[in-house]
Amino acid sequence: MKEQLHTIPVNEGFEAEDECPFCAMERDVEHRTIRYVVGPSATYMEPHVRAATGRVGFCGHHLKSLYDYGNHLGAAMILQTHMTSLLDELKQKAEKMEIPEKKGLFRKNIPTQDTPYWEILAARKHSCYICEDIEYNMSRHYHTFFVRIKDKEFRDKVEGCKGFCMRHFARLLQEAENYLPDSQRHWFYTTAYRLMCENMERVKGDLDWLIAKYDYRNAGAPWGNSQDALPRSMQKLQGIYPGDPPYKEK
Repeated sequence: MKEQLHTIPVNEGFEAEDECPFCAMERDVEHRTIRYVVGPSATYMEPHVRAATGRVGFCGHHLKSLYDYGNHLGAAMILQTHMTSLLDELKQKAEKMEIPEKKGLFRKNIPTQDTPYWEILAARKHSCYICEDIEYNMSRHYHTFFVRIKDKEFRDKVEGCKGFCMRHFARLLQEAENYLPDSQRHWFYTTAYRLMCENMERVKGDLDWLIAKYDYRNAGAPWGNSQDALPRSMQKLQGIYPGDPPYKEK
């Protein structure tokens, strides 16, 4: 199948020799989005970018990512717009505020048409411009994956990968219900579960040996592939890279 622009990230993910190809794709999308927001192209100066980030904001994880990237002026300008929007909203709420009555033991809850402001604020901790962009791109990558598995060359890449993390494996099974071609159902499910079982066993074996190496009787034995077993195990379980340094401006 001829390579196209939207297939390149998926192919690169399966060529990365990562513990999970979709982890590699997701990390690439995350870094690209961080760079887009506060990188050298100075998109943070563009009104449409400031409007979008100001409306949606960022989760705590990606606020830290913006700080770690190193362009503190760009991050400050992005947050300036977001905080201005929040402050305007807060002032409007304060002007219209009614002191809620204390709920008595026998007082009935009075239904209201309005969403309580605390619920709006609580939901905002999950609202994030970068998370939304990651989700948009990863949804496309899953779709591309199921289109590509019609091609024998791509199926060979999948069969040669190290399986998936549990988080992305769950999403892959979910997306299979939407995109999996009938002609590939047997191949996909048998291959996916085989890869998961074999590679979870491989990583657990490395973790077992890492633990065994702390026994003085194994002090002189070779480490094998166990020295980085802990971060790889964490990746297999949750799709994270605990050993990665912060993504920084170059």
